[in-house]
Amino acid sequence: MPTILVTNDDGIHAPGIHALWEAMQTLGTVVVAAPNTEKSAVGHAITIADPIRIESLNRTNGFQGYAVNGTPADCVKIAVQALMDSPPDVIVSGINMGSNTGNNVMYSGTVSAATEGTILNIPSVAFSLDALRKGEFTYAKKVAQKVATRVLEKGLPKGTLLNVNIPGISESDVKGLKITRQGNVFFKDRFERREDPRGRIYYWMTGSLEDPDTDPNMDGQAVADGFVSITPICYELTDDTMLKALQEWDLE
Repeated sequence: MPTILVTNDDGIHAPGIHALWEAMQTLGTVVVAAPNTEKSAVGHAITIADPIRIESLNRTNGFQGYAVNGTPADCVKIAVQALMDSPPDVIVSGINMGSNTGNNVMYSGTVSAATEGTILNIPSVAFSLDALRKGEFTYAKKVAQKVATRVLEKGLPKGTLLNVNIPGISESDVKGLKITRQGNVFFKDRFERREDPRGRIYYWMTGSLEDPDTDPNMDGQAVADGFVSITPICYELTDDTMLKALQEWDLE
């Protein structure tokens, strides 16, 4: 039986990680390591100046896991290198509340946990549900089972993860699965100036999700059109075009 590491960024108490744990039960031996509190939008941060503490935690229906006082990337690192007897066969992260598409992938702790898996040469998948308040995970669990099964069978190229986004609609309304490119969805920030009871000024970040893409093969548009979006992402960030241009700058 394969070993599956389950993690997330919404925290070990989130409903999405419980759903993902349930989905993985039929596929292999499941180990859970996730932040002890919500760590959304922390990106690929890791803890280097404070100790990382671990606490065993039990939830309903036999759910057991390690609650980690660190980031999603911390959870993957410590699970693979200290808590598990051997590396897992696959790492799955999620199921996140809210989509992770376009430029927002850079901020996502959900995707960063999967990225850490690829750095450790372990096939990894990030799952997100396009719903922010109350998520229905029944169909998302089916998608997670299907994708994880294929990854266990076929593997993934070194340095590449799968970023899966599931529309927050009923299963009957989903139009299918689509292989997509990372688009240009971004969060348009707005900072509300407020005053606390002692007269001190503070700011609360709000805003809206913007998607300039209309290409149905981009991740954000595909989800908006009712498709499950599956995007292969790699962490190689070198701009090859600029690399060639820099060679002509005569910087020596």
